[in-house]
Amino acid sequence: MVNREIQTRVTFRTRSSEEAREILSPLHVEADVSTYIQSVTFLLKDERYDCLITALSRQGLSHNEYRNWVFEDRELAEAKLLHMIQSGYWGYPQPENDYKSESYDMSEACPICGKPAKQIKPYLVKGPPKFGRNDILALNWTYEFIVTDRLRTLIEDAELEGAEFWPLLNFKARTPLSGYMQLRVVHDLPPMSKSTLFKIVSLRGVKTPCSCGRLGLMLERVGEHGPVSLPRFDRGVLNHAKDFNLTHEWLSEGFDANQWKIVSPRVYRLFKAHNIKGVRFEPVVIEG
Repeated sequence: MVNREIQTRVTFRTRSSEEAREILSPLHVEADVSTYIQSVTFLLKDERYDCLITALSRQGLSHNEYRNWVFEDRELAEAKLLHMIQSGYWGYPQPENDYKSESYDMSEACPICGKPAKQIKPYLVKGPPKFGRNDILALNWTYEFIVTDRLRTLIEDAELEGAEFWPLLNFKARTPLSGYMQLRVVHDLPPMSKSTLFKIVSLRGVKTPCSCGRLGLMLERVGEHGPVSLPRFDRGVLNHAKDFNLTHEWLSEGFDANQWKIVSPRVYRLFKAHNIKGVRFEPVVIEG
């Protein structure tokens, strides 16, 4: 096994934006005051990681961690499939206390975790989005990607399959926002390989897994010497994989669960060629 660096994303809830700033400012990290959930990524060897964990303990705040290996560009370029992971967020859907009823069909959703509610209407947001130099970011609470018109055009011109673009609506006017769209992945993959390592974690103080089995299921990421598992698929189930895909499994990250985005090398090459920021990649293991 290559002696890889380990990156960790620490997710925690704060009671106020002031508390978030108090914790993150000494680490030279800007708090996201648009949400009560903060997510910070460090290399495990970064001394700020230990400082953060100590600060959270001092404040009596619980946290969840998601660790992963740091891969070389060559390894990613040679991968047959990749897990595309959000590394930045913007905003959250409206109305804050009832956004699911506005955008989702909740008729078949689990009463505990709210999965697998199906999105049937565009998101309402406070816009326009502020992306800086990014062309893709994830919407807080939903893990859904928002992209610029530039990236949408690149994806459409490359004829990448498995996703579609939905408008974002201004919360007050209910009119489409100019310049940004939701990248909605619509193709599902079969279940992962039986050799994939999973574990059950406790989230939000509820019994996990919940009644539907989605909330609390996590890929076993960390062993005694670091991460031990990547997404794994049997080769035979991937004949109909698209460029953009969703995992069959709902996997917990932070304080929620979602279907992971699995993409083809064409997506990775497009993003790399055009220096698309706001996501990162890890290779998927294909067996058989």
